[in-house]
Amino acid sequence: MTDLEKIAYAKSFIDQLSAGIDPTDGALIPEDDVAAKARIVGCFSYVSEVLGKLINAPNVVADLYRVPERKLTSQVLSSIECTQFPVSISAFAQRIDAALRSSKKFTAHDLTPWLMHNGYIEKLIDYRDKSFKRPTQKGVEIGIIVHQSTSQTGRVTSSLRLNMFAQQFIRDHLHEILAFSQSPPHPADRIPQVTFTLSQAQLAKFEFSEMPLSISQIASMISALNLESSHVGLKPGDLADWLVHLGLLRTVEHGGKNYKLPTDAGKQLGILVEARHGLNCDYYIALYNADAQKFIIDNIHGLIKVV
Repeated sequence: MTDLEKIAYAKSFIDQLSAGIDPTDGALIPEDDVAAKARIVGCFSYVSEVLGKLINAPNVVADLYRVPERKLTSQVLSSIECTQFPVSISAFAQRIDAALRSSKKFTAHDLTPWLMHNGYIEKLIDYRDKSFKRPTQKGVEIGIIVHQSTSQTGRVTSSLRLNMFAQQFIRDHLHEILAFSQSPPHPADRIPQVTFTLSQAQLAKFEFSEMPLSISQIASMISALNLESSHVGLKPGDLADWLVHLGLLRTVEHGGKNYKLPTDAGKQLGILVEARHGLNCDYYIALYNADAQKFIIDNIHGLIKVV
């Protein structure tokens, strides 16, 4: 007899008691018996209701024994099953959550950002302007695959799956994943998720300028290399955030405004600072000489997809 069967058997006794029947012999319980008192009968009914919910949702018991903190022990790790059959990220996150037994549930929202931040998954845009996720080459190497299914209406949908090696990889890096989910990096430390794509041939057509260019000009020139793209081109803000991530720019406050200006490394690379005069105030702008422009183009595959 399983635990659920034992609970169902106990519930049958409680049901009979709440109905005024002695479960041992089926006889009616005398009115003067303590088990026939209204408050006791009400308790029987309540316990029966709780047991019924438990039978219909066994996870209720597991939730009762959850602990406040996510504690990762060797026992927790060994209890996370990695199967030959590929599973979705959400399904594997549920296995991790069941093993952690924390009141702070572990979900795909804890796992997917780590996979994206570390370059195993990327977000793309399809021809309908709908976003979707795909494994990078790095992700394919650890075992993240694309699963396609066809509905009864013939519609084909794709989703990510983790094969056994990917499941094991995630389990082996769970310490890092939990630390990341508890204190995700500051937005300036994140690599922007850019969906713009260029071919090597298109990138080779970038015309370097001996005159220093602004980041808006560079982003516009890169976007213009792909005239066939129906999507928004490379945004100057994404390009600047990427350079911040590389340690070449930093955010500087001046006169109540924030500017992204070069670090010492950025200055050595060829990023210049120019003070300009506006109608109401002075402001600063970062300009990129030919060497800085070449660095961006040579390394732009770290920001956009180059095929």
